[in-house]
Amino acid sequence: MNDIILKLEQLGFSSYEAKAYYALIRKHPSNGYEISKIGKIPSAKIYETINRLKMKGAIIESTAEAGKYYPVPADKLLAKVKQEFASTIQDLEGQLRKTEPLPDIDVTLNFSGYETFAEKAVNLICNTGISLLMSVWPQEELLLKDAVTQAKKRGVTIVAGVFGQSSIESSYHVNLASCGTSSQARLGKRLNIVIGDSREVVICEAGGHGTAEGVWTTTPSIILVAKEYIKHDIWGNLLINVIGEEKFNRLCESNEMLSYLIQNR
Repeated sequence: MNDIILKLEQLGFSSYEAKAYYALIRKHPSNGYEISKIGKIPSAKIYETINRLKMKGAIIESTAEAGKYYPVPADKLLAKVKQEFASTIQDLEGQLRKTEPLPDIDVTLNFSGYETFAEKAVNLICNTGISLLMSVWPQEELLLKDAVTQAKKRGVTIVAGVFGQSSIESSYHVNLASCGTSSQARLGKRLNIVIGDSREVVICEAGGHGTAEGVWTTTPSIILVAKEYIKHDIWGNLLINVIGEEKFNRLCESNEMLSYLIQNR
């Protein structure tokens, strides 16, 4: 009995409806009192339940004996339910096919800890398939070396600006040591940026004693700012190489705005 009731519930019958229909299958015709007693349904709920079963087309009221009910034969009821389910599934399939997916949702995650930075940056590099843009310090470059090497083997174009000597093989490499000296003096920390396929970025300030604070995000505006920051460092470094460091320093000292920007975080 319990299995039959459970299966009827799975077909959309309430517990009371399933018990009342099964009670009528076992003894019909029956009145409300008999259905309630056989099905163990509270008497206060029986006529409400009977009305719902009539609306479902699961039972019919006797025309010869007022107040007595018959169940619709099980084969006819199940055929009706099957047809309704098939029709609903067909409609749902069409509606689901026409449902358009939501656009990608931008995600931002703030993090702390040097190990978390390394994990996020390595995962980003492993997920990169086309281009990798980096601005990193030698200490952090060592953490990413293996992942970057594998990316290079996959054919990923790698542009790396390193604030010192680089130990990795990249498509394009710029030694940003001259920029790094002023940057670390200004920030007090080592700013590292890793961008994969222009889709995600890890930005991290690494300090002493393994401390690190940063953000991983897929937000396009933040990725754009990070890309422009790296490009600015590379272009600035190339400019210094052309005009000479001494001339560049005189320019910064003589220009009030440049002097302010360099000296302040």
